[in-house]
Amino acid sequence: MSLKSSPQRYGRMPVVIHWLSALAVVIMLATGLTMDSLGDADPGGILVVHVLVGATLALLTILRIVWWLAIDRQPEAPAGLSPVQVWSARIVHLGLYLTLVVTIASGIATVALTGAAPAIFGGGQLPDFEAVPPFFAHATVSRVLLILAVGHIAAALWHQFIRRDRLLARMS
Repeated sequence: MSLKSSPQRYGRMPVVIHWLSALAVVIMLATGLTMDSLGDADPGGILVVHVLVGATLALLTILRIVWWLAIDRQPEAPAGLSPVQVWSARIVHLGLYLTLVVTIASGIATVALTGAAPAIFGGGQLPDFEAVPPFFAHATVSRVLLILAVGHIAAALWHQFIRRDRLLARMS
């Protein structure tokens, strides 16, 4: 498999970026929802993991965008998809990109505006993240990301197990 994509399937680089990003998104959503359920309790190491994986996801997202804009082209839409399915897939993918960028940017802005970095990495009293506007965007858009990710996974599983069109083979 080549680093770059062919008209029928994704290359090695986009596949690696995709699956690493997917893993990072799962960790981010799990740690974020866990911290949300803790209320006012100290999140401890969960916040450190959340921030470090978020930074990794930011780098992967930048790499992915640069890869698609400057280096590679995405494969063509698979044969047999209706125009509505092709359009829906493009909208969901664009939504995933946008929610990732907004979630990452609002997370960075929340940490920056609260001055939380020393407390996150060095211990100490955490600031009130809810006191800054980017936190609301971070919390809200991350839930939209969750909905889009579940839809994306459901569509992939539908293709794999209902349609049996081996669409997942393009990303493996």
